[in-house]
Amino acid sequence: MCPMCSGWWTGGWGWGPWGWGWGPWGNALGIIGLILNLVLFLGFLALLGVGIAWLVRRLGRAAPVGHRGPDPLEIARRRLAAGEITLAEFEEIRSRLQS
Repeated sequence: MCPMCSGWWTGGWGWGPWGWGWGPWGNALGIIGLILNLVLFLGFLALLGVGIAWLVRRLGRAAPVGHRGPDPLEIARRRLAAGEITLAEFEEIRSRLQS
């Protein structure tokens, strides 16, 4: 028996009971089956890539974009109210923040 004649049951290409090709489909799917498998595989890789990108973006966020913390002018007002700074220091801080 020639090496090219081993059928699907031996795990290789060859001439089997259904004709030349792979498995019971023989050559029926031929190039169409090859293209279909390639498209499915590339689709799977694209889906996997999108999933990984989504996961990295989801886990990579440190804080929400809109959250910045307290307003510096509000902090200066509180310090003035608590007596930590004088009115002159408050005015200087306010002029620097507004410029």
